[in-house]
Amino acid sequence: MKLSASITALFSLLFIVLCAQSAEEFGAEQRVKNPVKIPSSLITQLSKKIATDGINACQEVKLNDLFEAQLVSLSKSTKAYLVKPAHACLCSAHDCPMWLFKMNKTTAKLIWDTPATSLLEIMDKKLNGYSKLREVSALDGQGHETIWAWNTSSYTEIYHDVWVLDADKKCRLGEETTQLMDGKMVQHTKTCIQD
Repeated sequence: MKLSASITALFSLLFIVLCAQSAEEFGAEQRVKNPVKIPSSLITQLSKKIATDGINACQEVKLNDLFEAQLVSLSKSTKAYLVKPAHACLCSAHDCPMWLFKMNKTTAKLIWDTPATSLLEIMDKKLNGYSKLREVSALDGQGHETIWAWNTSSYTEIYHDVWVLDADKKCRLGEETTQLMDGKMVQHTKTCIQD
């Protein structure tokens, strides 16, 4: 009896560990784990998308060497190129832009992007068959968190939290925006609870 309970507990623990490992995270300051060659049509789109200041800041780097990419799985049948800067010259002190592109033969379609984030997580939670995305940035007592979901052609924001830390009360203050089931976005202010 104790042996079967131990085996059940062991399998439950293994299942929890495997589920926890299913989300993928990509840090702005970390290299991608499994780099792939970036298609030229994608590089062309990125060169147009990057602000002129960003390109000028990277004058010594060849355009093809400015970015790195990894193929990521968004659904059972959909892989996309996650692209991020390979050089800090395109980033701020702790945040970098990131992009997701789906390829249709030789044409790259931008399906998600952010101008600045510290971390992108491809979540194990899905909506409309695609993984949700979570991006986070926090520095010096302020930050944001955004959750994105698939809307049949691209990712759209379904949750956004912008906050600052109240050091005296040791809590976060800010604005939180959430998408309701009917698609409406509702915003409310988060305040510290008074003692």
